[in-house]
Amino acid sequence: MGKNFPQIKNLREKPSCFEATLKLIEESFTYKHPHSFQTDFAPLVDESNHENCFILIDENDAVLAHVGVKERKIQIENEIFTVMMLGGIAVDKGHRGQGHFQTLFQDVLAEKRSDASLFLLWSDQESLYTKFGFHLCGEQFELSQKKHANEFNLTTYAQLTSSQKEDVKHLYNNSFKKIYLSTERDATDWKLLEKITSSEFYYRSEADKITEYFFKGKGQDLGGIIHEYGTNQDISSHLEAIRNYGKVWMGARFIETESLHYQFMLAPADTRNFCRFIKLYTNGLIELRDLNLIKQEAYFDFNQETLALTIEEFLRGIFGPAPFEELGDMKPIFFSGLDSI
Repeated sequence: MGKNFPQIKNLREKPSCFEATLKLIEESFTYKHPHSFQTDFAPLVDESNHENCFILIDENDAVLAHVGVKERKIQIENEIFTVMMLGGIAVDKGHRGQGHFQTLFQDVLAEKRSDASLFLLWSDQESLYTKFGFHLCGEQFELSQKKHANEFNLTTYAQLTSSQKEDVKHLYNNSFKKIYLSTERDATDWKLLEKITSSEFYYRSEADKITEYFFKGKGQDLGGIIHEYGTNQDISSHLEAIRNYGKVWMGARFIETESLHYQFMLAPADTRNFCRFIKLYTNGLIELRDLNLIKQEAYFDFNQETLALTIEEFLRGIFGPAPFEELGDMKPIFFSGLDSI
């Protein structure tokens, strides 16, 4: 390669590389027709987010690797925290083992770190991402399918009327986000969800007003999984009803189940922002003093004591599984499959 290559660009700078980038991602994730990564993960690769789709290219503009970032917001009390979700991570199979992934991934983390409280990604390659400070954590309970008589209407979110979409937004904010600490959605976010036509939308209505809903699947991703839901009734009763249609993912054990999984891989971003996030999330019970990223140690104040744990132990003690009992009941963090990338 030439002296100044490979180079890191984004798709806003190199729109001509979009199709090659999409092909690289779909080959890496073994996407099969008729499924489409562009549909399943529209918020990540939509043109409006191309400045956050980072690519490594050679002198001929061949795409060697891609790391996408989707910026989301979480609100605790009256403060807004930025979460950088990473996805669409792929390296051309003919250029693996040459350090391209590390070059691009570290550059993206450095680019986004100061603006964020934490990084999130979803992957089964734990050993790979642990080297970059990511750790499996978070609680995700799976409720098995249990067929019984039930009736919901089936469509897609994009096919709803304007008033029905407003009903769904209301239920998301007053049901899903009431039981979970989850992402804020503005008008643009909701508009992008219309492009995920591969996710089935089920609903019940009364007097032309949607009173219950859930999303199931997302094309090739999350097959048969119900991952977002809302109701104006009791949440446990709602979950019991919708499990007729598939497995249900929960961020808390609303209905008894022994099926517990990690929810995501998490890494602290800007230390100051992350410390503030932890303090508010734990209702002031934990004051994070320092994160030693070299030694992977966390130093924090709790119950008038200064304690030290590995960052992995600390993250799992805060976000689960098996969070510190002394923290009591906190609103669990849980992300809809429409938001996770």
